[in-house]
Amino acid sequence: MGLPRGCGHPSLTGHARGLLTSLFTLLLLRLGSAQLRVVGPGHPLTATVGQDVVLPCHLSPQRDARTLEVRWIRHSLSETVHHYRNGEDLYREQMRAYVGRTELARDGLSAGSLDLRITGLRPSDDGQYICTVEDAYNEAIVELEVSATGADPHLSLGGYEAGGVRVLCRSAGWYPLPQLLWRDARGQHLPSVSQTHSQDQEGLFEIEGAVIVTGSVEGPLSCVVRSSRTQQERESSLHIAAPFFHNAQPWMVALALVLVLLAVSIGLGVYLFLKKGAQSRELDKQAAELAWRRGLLPHNRVKVTLDPHTAHPQLVLSQDNSSVRWETQKQQVSDTSERFDNQCCMLGREEFREGRHCWLVVVEGKRGKYLWWAMGVARASVKRKGWIDMSPEEGIWVVQYNEGQLMSLTSPRTPLSLSPVPTRIWVCLNCTQGQVSFINADNGVEIFTFTAASFNGESIHPWFRLETRGIQLCLGDSTL
Repeated sequence: MGLPRGCGHPSLTGHARGLLTSLFTLLLLRLGSAQLRVVGPGHPLTATVGQDVVLPCHLSPQRDARTLEVRWIRHSLSETVHHYRNGEDLYREQMRAYVGRTELARDGLSAGSLDLRITGLRPSDDGQYICTVEDAYNEAIVELEVSATGADPHLSLGGYEAGGVRVLCRSAGWYPLPQLLWRDARGQHLPSVSQTHSQDQEGLFEIEGAVIVTGSVEGPLSCVVRSSRTQQERESSLHIAAPFFHNAQPWMVALALVLVLLAVSIGLGVYLFLKKGAQSRELDKQAAELAWRRGLLPHNRVKVTLDPHTAHPQLVLSQDNSSVRWETQKQQVSDTSERFDNQCCMLGREEFREGRHCWLVVVEGKRGKYLWWAMGVARASVKRKGWIDMSPEEGIWVVQYNEGQLMSLTSPRTPLSLSPVPTRIWVCLNCTQGQVSFINADNGVEIFTFTAASFNGESIHPWFRLETRGIQLCLGDSTL
């Protein structure tokens, strides 16, 4: 006998209802999850080197986060600042720079607070942090701006030059790189004849500038060093009487400078007395370095060649291993332990352990914004496989040009404002003092210097990177 017309099978009806109920429940769960958001402060945070800071982050709507997985990272999961899961802090993946310096605010987790405390801020802590949660569909970005205000500028007098007196101004302990300005008694700005800067091991900047003062400059001369981030500034002044410059012979100017320097020393008192020895040694060191860069540089030149055994498969070398270009098609080469396999890098054949050595690198070919090249030095043990964090911590000291910006690959990166961007660069390695300098070969001006580089007793090789068609890196043979 058939079923009555208009009636469905009872078991099929129950099955359909159960399926609809399950789908509806799953939809509600997904909608509920989609509503959970991770919220940051919405504005940059400012903090001072050496202080502690709390990076705010919370869940919206409010939810107990004690059983969730929370990560604070810099740019990717491989750069983990802090990792929390199910009531436990996990430190296996934490970046070395943050070991012992981070803490999740446990007392606020039950209310959905994910605040992260970082102690003893360093210049390298500057930049973006990302707060992520496993059940949330978005993430919060927290911008941290770290700053440090340096010491009062120290003014010193150089020799007689271009009909006037050379005055030097130096100040250390700044972050980020500050501005150095000269002003006369009327508040008018005077042009610097030179300006250099360097970073210490902690990442703090020291800046030095020079100006030529002639008899036309009346009243006190002021050197102002100003933070580009907080606008805080330090100022020191020096008075040089105009009569010292009228018809002055070099020995007369030298005598006047000695007298003025003596007066300044008396005014500074005990401070200069305690600092005199260290400052004198520093001046001698800088004078020696300047003499080396300007006068002795050609005598320290070495012939450098490219090592094809380390070249990424997309890098094509010339027959004499003196130039390299980038191609989209990978070459058929053996994948040895020496060869870079991820980023388009390579080393030079030569290795250095002591002394001073300089070689010229020329960027030839098209010019423009969308180019990518880098040059410098690296330890012999530098990582060859997978992603490489190009920084001094990984044994790489380089300057890089990418999308119109020249920068030194410090931690964090340091933009270099040079116009035009140099394409003929001396790479200078000082194994004895642990320095790597980059000098514009067209005018002898220092581009950037890594100080207190940690070579760890290893051999150091030239290092190159190229990821743009239409240009090539050439090892030149020229003088400043």
